[in-house]
Amino acid sequence: MTGNAAEDQSALRAGWDHTYPLAEESSLTANRTPTSCGTTQQSFGGHGHLPIVLRFDRQRLTQSDTLKFVSEHDAIEELSDLFVFLADTDFADYCPIYEQLARAIAADTQLLEFVLTSASPNTRRGRIPVLFFAATHDRILANPDSEIAALYRGDSYGDPFPPFMDLLDHEREAIVTNMRTRSVQTNEAGRSAILSLAFGRARNDVVAPTALFEIGPSAGLNLFVDHFRIDFMRGDTLLACVGPQDAIVQLTCDVRGPNLPPFPADEFTPISRSGIDPNPIDVRSEEERRWLQACVCWPGIPDRPQRLAAALEVARTSPPHLISGDAVTDLGQALTQLPTSEHLIIFATWALAYINAEGRQKVLATIDEIGTTRDLDFITFEEPRFTGWVDPADAKVFETYLGEGTPTQLSLRSWRNGLCTTTALAIAHPHGKWIHWLEENHG
Repeated sequence: MTGNAAEDQSALRAGWDHTYPLAEESSLTANRTPTSCGTTQQSFGGHGHLPIVLRFDRQRLTQSDTLKFVSEHDAIEELSDLFVFLADTDFADYCPIYEQLARAIAADTQLLEFVLTSASPNTRRGRIPVLFFAATHDRILANPDSEIAALYRGDSYGDPFPPFMDLLDHEREAIVTNMRTRSVQTNEAGRSAILSLAFGRARNDVVAPTALFEIGPSAGLNLFVDHFRIDFMRGDTLLACVGPQDAIVQLTCDVRGPNLPPFPADEFTPISRSGIDPNPIDVRSEEERRWLQACVCWPGIPDRPQRLAAALEVARTSPPHLISGDAVTDLGQALTQLPTSEHLIIFATWALAYINAEGRQKVLATIDEIGTTRDLDFITFEEPRFTGWVDPADAKVFETYLGEGTPTQLSLRSWRNGLCTTTALAIAHPHGKWIHWLEENHG
């Protein structure tokens, strides 16, 4: 699927959970082309690296599968800006290794050309940096004894760029294959803390067994919310806890703002767990689990790999039913397979951003058409610009949390007896670290 130009340019924000506009000026110098190297050597601007041999066969990589940009120069400049954008908005003060690598890549014209020509021709340009980091991380995880792997794990320290370039030298073919055959997967189990509140809110008038269905589930980890222990805190005070105390996935969510959420009065076990994804992750496959880790777990941040590994272990005990398909064209058929005796909860977390505007309207129309014939709930945890059918929260609430992860809106669209209501429930951290509940009356 392809969107309009504006959506293509914003796809990077969708992939890496942020909403800030692209900076007009880069912190790097405008001229990023090396001025003192031959065709086989590369210097790295202000990053303090000595010139090294460029190991990529550029002729081999550009004879085919080259992305169709207006011009190579404009494409390289845009890709450089996207790497700087990541460094400035997502990695700074959070993931130093990725920040250093992003800035070094942005300053290296020939390396940018390699990244550009390694991607599949139909890859949205905004997703290329995200995909490149995942493609390389996958190979780092496959080579745990390498110098760069030790840096990623935090077992050693130093400049990551030289060993990163060594990785590109030895794993070039595998990296190119990843970029041309894989897609970015984001399956953050921490979002279950937010979803548990939405599920409880949706079910406050439901007595029938509940079927969970996720749009863009990746590995389907958030379909197992009932297996996770979630503590809701306000500062040092425990407000409520949900889920089994001995769960191997332990989540904590800080409750902010003046209103308390409606903490679930009872725990429920879904009667079914299913979803639809263009490239679902098979949790039984070691290779697939490694790819998910490469996408989700940034280097030097220990809690996310541990949480992901625990959630994957839960899912492996009874894998969800994940359909390989396109939500725009195949959602209706998938949903009609679920028994009408079950209450249906459909949800999407940072998935609608990967569907263009026309496609999102088709998804909504499909759900609404089914909602006229059976009771259901559609829960979204997305940037407001991707859920135009929901009135966004007051902009001042979003502004309060700028710089603490992209403030993401939790919304509920309910169909009961042929009537539809839509409510913005909360603003929350995209990975579930905190939530600001909006409703004063949970009716």
